[in-house]
Amino acid sequence: MKGLLLEQLYSSYSKELYLYAFALCKDHYKAQELVSDTFYKALLTVEKGKNIEVKYWLFTVCKNIWLDSLKKNKIEILSLFDNIGASLKKDIIDDLIKDEVNKDLYKRIYELPQNYREVIILFYFCNLPLNVISNNLGLSSSATRTLLFRARQKLKNKLEEVK
Repeated sequence: MKGLLLEQLYSSYSKELYLYAFALCKDHYKAQELVSDTFYKALLTVEKGKNIEVKYWLFTVCKNIWLDSLKKNKIEILSLFDNIGASLKKDIIDDLIKDEVNKDLYKRIYELPQNYREVIILFYFCNLPLNVISNNLGLSSSATRTLLFRARQKLKNKLEEVK
């Protein structure tokens, strides 16, 4: 029963969770590890029979695991995003996003600062509501709306630079 539930969770949320994890760490293998660790944690929680809001909880767990790994390895968060070109694998993006316009859009999203990138991915690609994103980011709802607005503006400017 628990295995079936975990399988359903995985099939429902693994792709969105992978996109989110990849946006956080910029590394295919680390993103896979984050997704795997997140679903392992889900398995442990399902065994305890906790009642949770699953999608929100999975994204929160993923981010917390990532932050814990950063603390453990004493890596500065900002230095992870400096080398986007080196760790961005073309074949991964090609598999996830087939349309050329969307690939360009996704690349431009990766060029945004981490907080802008995170709010755009959570809102548009993972379809999380603003109140859930606010809780996940630890911001007020008005601060989250402002962050999303600024992220859209910054993304729009980046897209216009290309044209």
